[in-house]
Amino acid sequence: MLVKGKKIAFVVGTFPVISETWLINQVVGLKKRGIDVEIFSFTKGNPENVSEKFHEYTMAEYIHYLDMPENKVLRFFVAIPKVFHLLIRNPTALIRALNFRRYGWQAASLETLFWAESFVGKDFDLVHCHFGTVATKFMEIRYILGLKNKIITSFYGMDVSRIFKAKDPSYYDEVKKWTSQFIVMSEFMKKRVVAQGFDERKIHVVPIFGIDVNDYVFKERILKPGETIQMGTVGRFVEKKGFDDLLRALAIVKQKTDKKFNCTIIGDGPLRPLLETMTKELDIGDVVTYTGYMKQEEMINRLQNMHLYLQSSKTAADGDME
Repeated sequence: MLVKGKKIAFVVGTFPVISETWLINQVVGLKKRGIDVEIFSFTKGNPENVSEKFHEYTMAEYIHYLDMPENKVLRFFVAIPKVFHLLIRNPTALIRALNFRRYGWQAASLETLFWAESFVGKDFDLVHCHFGTVATKFMEIRYILGLKNKIITSFYGMDVSRIFKAKDPSYYDEVKKWTSQFIVMSEFMKKRVVAQGFDERKIHVVPIFGIDVNDYVFKERILKPGETIQMGTVGRFVEKKGFDDLLRALAIVKQKTDKKFNCTIIGDGPLRPLLETMTKELDIGDVVTYTGYMKQEEMINRLQNMHLYLQSSKTAADGDME
């Protein structure tokens, strides 16, 4: 159990990400409890439109980015102090990070050096890897530096669905070996993980955490005669979110009812052009509103005026699911 004064490292793929506000909320929740959190992110996210809590809690001040400059000349000069840092603090780690036989292009490009150096001299009571794919990378950092920290890994969706089809069965072997506990979002997800050889005794079902219910003030919705029924939905425009199915459903509703309604779709993503085309083809542009990305605080205010909340979901063609 984590108590006040403990230190925890969050290891993530990209931070901050607008569609992962729950991760920002987890950091806030731990900070409020007096737990020291540092964030290690493999790539730098875009702070535009993310929750105000990111700025309120000055998270940019305790994020360590593990990525490296794309320009090879610049990368070489940035790497020089990192090499000396490892040489002085942990020479064995330097040798391991540059082990071309083990890491191939990752060592040759200095990627493993950039990954490991940020953790040198750091001591944590717990390392929390968010997403199994992130945990596989951290396993290399653990080996390079010889870390002994307790590790937990949270799975969220594609890392225990699509990844099983895309990767060799041995992909998670090191994660299985060195992770103390696993967190999954549902019993269904737990069954999928167990079927892939994970120790059931280590797996805990915790519906996605990091939501402060105090942010969502209760408001009674009373539909007045003749009032337009307001519906809302939120998500990233990717196949598994099922927004295409939602649009088809709205088209059916429009055909079968004379009641006035509107569906506000909050979000954005790679499938936006397809969804906007579908909206025109289905002739539902008059009942569908796209807002684009919104900060969490703005999204909550918008949803306060909705009568219904909709949440579509499905399994993508590549096996990706929640």
